[in-house]
Amino acid sequence: MRKTSDLVDEMRAEAKDAWLVAIVVGFETETKFVFSSRRHPLEELNQLVHNGGSPIGLLRFDKEHAMIQGSYRPFGEYENEDWVKKYLAGLLDNTGEIIELSQQQTHDFPKAY
Repeated sequence: MRKTSDLVDEMRAEAKDAWLVAIVVGFETETKFVFSSRRHPLEELNQLVHNGGSPIGLLRFDKEHAMIQGSYRPFGEYENEDWVKKYLAGLLDNTGEIIELSQQQTHDFPKAY
């Protein structure tokens, strides 16, 4: 697995010409997201990985007029896994909820000392 900073760099590069991009972090019983619109995405991703999550791939959202189109791309480490495309495609069925999550304020990062 690559360094989390490399994954965040990949997300930021993808986000340059997208409306929103998210790193999908899979856990055994849930999925979390690190959004390109966040102030501290590296810290968020590091915390999720520390908590046992695995960065799986990117969700990309493009907005044209009032329509939002979603797409996905697994990270290279998972691109040959059969289950990954189905998993990421299934997440796009929840585009509205994912977009809503991206607009919520997080108060967990950075942590106070």
